[in-house]
Amino acid sequence: MAANIQAYLENLKQPWGQIYYDILFDQLQDIKGKRVLDFGSGFGLVANHLAKDNEVLAVEPNQEMVALRAQEHPYQQLVGSLDQLASLEDASFEVILCHNVLEYVEDRKLVLKEFTRLLKPGGLLSIVKHNEVGRVLQTVVFENDPQKALNLLAGQDLETHSMGLAQAYDLDRGVEDLDLEVQDYQGIRVFYGLQDNRFKGQEGWRESMLKMELAVCQESPYRDIAFFQHYRLKRS
Repeated sequence: MAANIQAYLENLKQPWGQIYYDILFDQLQDIKGKRVLDFGSGFGLVANHLAKDNEVLAVEPNQEMVALRAQEHPYQQLVGSLDQLASLEDASFEVILCHNVLEYVEDRKLVLKEFTRLLKPGGLLSIVKHNEVGRVLQTVVFENDPQKALNLLAGQDLETHSMGLAQAYDLDRGVEDLDLEVQDYQGIRVFYGLQDNRFKGQEGWRESMLKMELAVCQESPYRDIAFFQHYRLKRS
């Protein structure tokens, strides 16, 4: 299935789409005064948010998403992918973001090598990725589709709501032989992806669920069952 950009945009406007960014922005709040690369920037929500306190370069291949991007704060936007990274200088960024992108990339190692080249020593690589356990849990509980969950356990890719097939991957294996070390990880969508959407329109839902998600996002076993995991890696 090809990406359905309008469906993705509409999903982001829903309470369950907005709370994802509430959680992520809380987890990124320490990034200030940095030169930041947002690779696969989508609608520019993260690039725009971080541009308040940072110098941000965003790279996104989908022209439709770029045309609809958030632009409340100034940042540089390039249309493209790895081709745009090739012209950038070595060790030119203190922070690189790659959120929900590598699931859709054929050669993850090549992308991670480029990130290693572009990051300054001691720099931060922020990766948000699908968690296989969380995907299976949501498929059984929220979607009520055990057969689809069994297919995921057997190695089948996940058909996402709007972005096509998403392939799970092992980040530790991906950074083998690279000067990148996992420092920590947090969970995103521990609970709210398991709830029926009819609850999510209730007054106060977003605020109370945000408190709950933030209370456990750094703790195991909760972060280990989240649909998304947010990894922080350091460039040596």
